[in-house]
Amino acid sequence: MKTPIPIECRVQRPARPAMPTGALAPGVDLDRFAAAAMAEIELRDGYELELNAALDACTSQIAGRRGR
Repeated sequence: MKTPIPIECRVQRPARPAMPTGALAPGVDLDRFAAAAMAEIELRDGYELELNAALDACTSQIAGRRGR
């Protein structure tokens, strides 16, 4: 009988970037808000890619051990 054994993932979690909309002053004009929101979308996309790469690194270690 095979028993699953937990394996520690040693991949460092990427640092969450400061989001541009969080730095906006209350009542900022629409143009500045829109520009910050568009920049934030780009930052979030990059951050999501880094998170997925870290997750892939952890899960590939587990998948590689299943065949043993």
